[in-house]
This record gives sequence, structure tokens and C-alpha cells, in this order.
Amino acid sequence: SIGTKVTVRTTADKKTKVFALVGSAEADPLLDRLSNESPLGKALVGCKKGEKVTVTTPRGVVEYQVVKIEAGD
Repeated sequence: SIGTKVTVRTTADKKTKVFALVGSAEADPLLDRLSNESPLGKALVGCKKGEKVTVTTPRGVVEYQVVKIEAGD
């Protein structure tokens, strides 16, 4: 949900990334702050640890696995 930090890992190359889920007004992809309305943000809202989500990005389809969910700052 909005206000949480979500750690995801790409299933293809196993790279891990931490995103903060925020509202559209606070979004800043360069600071890893994803809007809940972005494609990845929409896919992550409501997910639980261990779930996989598939997202279509400008670079193609990417599958992520949720590694960790924690309260935001």
C-alpha cells in the first residue's frame, strides 16, 4: 500500500531493488519513489512477500518477486 517500502528481485537477472510506494504527487523514479498509479506501482499494491508480478516496461516485460515489505519512513 502507499507508504510502504517494497524490496523486489527481478527473476531474470536476480537484481534487487527497493522502492517506496507513494502517491502520484510524491513520485520520483530517480529516487526510487514509485507512484501507486505507475505500472509497477499498480502491480505491487496488495502483493505479499514471495508473490511474483509481471510488468510491461519500455524495455519489455519484466517479472519481479516481492522479497520484503516494510513500513515507510
